[in-house]
Amino acid sequence: MLTLIRGANLYTPSPQGQMDVLIAGSKVIDFRTEIKLESNTEVKIIDGRGSILAPGFVDSLVHITGGGGEAGFTSRTPEMNLTDATLAGITTVIAALGTDSSSRTLTNLVAKAKGLKELGLNVFCHTGSYHLPAKTLTGSITNDLMYIDEFIGVGEVAISDHRSSQPTVQQLAELAAEAKVAGMLSGKKGIISIHVGPIDSHLDILHDVHNSTDISLSQFYPTHMNRNKALLDAGIDFCKAGGTIDFTTSTTEYDLAHGEYAAARALAYCLEHGVD
Repeated sequence: MLTLIRGANLYTPSPQGQMDVLIAGSKVIDFRTEIKLESNTEVKIIDGRGSILAPGFVDSLVHITGGGGEAGFTSRTPEMNLTDATLAGITTVIAALGTDSSSRTLTNLVAKAKGLKELGLNVFCHTGSYHLPAKTLTGSITNDLMYIDEFIGVGEVAISDHRSSQPTVQQLAELAAEAKVAGMLSGKKGIISIHVGPIDSHLDILHDVHNSTDISLSQFYPTHMNRNKALLDAGIDFCKAGGTIDFTTSTTEYDLAHGEYAAARALAYCLEHGVD
C-alpha cells in the first residue's frame, strides 16, 4: 500500500521545506517538492499542507509500568498506553524503574516492553532503579545486557536527591565500569541513566568518579537537568567537559513558577552558552 503525503513541512530532522513524501508500507521511499504518480497507481493521499512532518521522537525516560507511589499506595500511577506515546509523535521509548522497585519489578518492565513492541512501538529498557546496589533480572548487570535484548543500560540511578540510596563515588565507579564492559560485550551503549534531584551537590559525584578513574563523563546520562538554573548551569559545565544532559519535557505551572525551565527554554539557554 502506497501513502502520499502532500505539501507537509518536512524535517529530517533538518528543515527541508514543503515536500511531498511517499511511503510504501512503513518505509519512506521518496520525498521531493512534487511527486507525480501514474494515474493507475493505487495510493492513499493525505493533505499535509500546514502540518509538520518529522521522524518519530525518542523519549529517553518513561516509566511504562507506572510511577509515583511516594505518597502511599493510592498515589501509584497507571501503566503507559500505546497512544500516550504515539499521539505525541513518540515512536521510541527508553523504559526504567524509579523510586519504587518493589511493587514495580524488572520482570514487569520487560513484559510491558515486549507488549508495547508487539503493538509497533520501539522499546528499550534500563536494568536497575533509583537505588544501589542495582537490582537485576539475571543476577548481574553484565548478564542482563548480554542476554536480554531490551536492556541497553542501567538506571535511573538517583543522585543529589533524598530519595536516592546516597551512593558513594566508589559505588558509582564500579557500576559505571561494569555497565561499560557489559555494553562492550553486548554491542550496546551500556550507559547509566542518572536521575538528578534538587540538592545543591548537583553533578559533583559524577565529576568525582571521572576525576578519580578512567571513566568518562559520557558514561553517564543525567536527566531532569532543567529543574532549576543552578542545575542547568552545572549541566552546561558537564557538557563542556565531555558529557551529555537530558531535559524533562513535562512540567506544571507550579514547577515553572518555582524555578524550573521549560525544556525549550533550557535548550535555548544551553545553546546560548556554547553547548553544541
